[in-house]
Amino acid sequence: MLATWAGCCILVGISTALVCVSQGWLNLDSSKEQNSPAETDDSNNTELVQKISAQLLQSTAARQCLDNPDEWKRVPYVWPRSDLSRKDALLTGSLLAPDKLAVEPVTFMHKDRKQFVVVVHLGKNTCGHKGIVHGGILATLFDEITGRPAFWNLPRNVALTASLKISYRRPAIADQVFVFRTQLTGLDGRKAEVVGQLEDAQGNLLSEAEALYISPKDDLVPDRSSQIEKVENFYPGCF
Repeated sequence: MLATWAGCCILVGISTALVCVSQGWLNLDSSKEQNSPAETDDSNNTELVQKISAQLLQSTAARQCLDNPDEWKRVPYVWPRSDLSRKDALLTGSLLAPDKLAVEPVTFMHKDRKQFVVVVHLGKNTCGHKGIVHGGILATLFDEITGRPAFWNLPRNVALTASLKISYRRPAIADQVFVFRTQLTGLDGRKAEVVGQLEDAQGNLLSEAEALYISPKDDLVPDRSSQIEKVENFYPGCF
């Protein structure tokens, strides 16, 4: 009786397994490794980063700079700092993620060190309203990017934001390439005045900014003058 019952259980088990295999619910081929969700996500993220990196370098603004090496030179957007790690910084920490700021912005400096062009991609998770980049995200980027010419020209190469005024002209539609252009317009001792504008990839004006930066008297922020040469020589160029 027990033998008969055991035999029935075995037959039911085999039948169930065969049904699962035939329906594709069970894979008996051990030679095929199944990717874990984490591995799949990593693969997708790598492809996304490569795609967006190519978009940034192929943008009209980037090509114009790359095609004029006597006038423009690529420089890193961020560089090693002793007082702040990349993971603790806002843009290279919290915001540097898929569907946010997926890759580091591509940055170009004019030979006069007073003009900068920064090409960036802002993903679908940077919105305030559906499909529209949050104004606070744009303000943060304006603060970072208009600081570039101030940083290069102020004493000790240190620039702290004193004021920032932004005029939002048109909505910035998320998940596309944007171009920030910024220029030093005034320099007086420890003060630097800078203007900037944000465009979409087609050159339409979206926002404008005016900023004032101060180089502090004290050592609140470490002297960064020793970093300038390293930053400028990170990428090859004519100057």
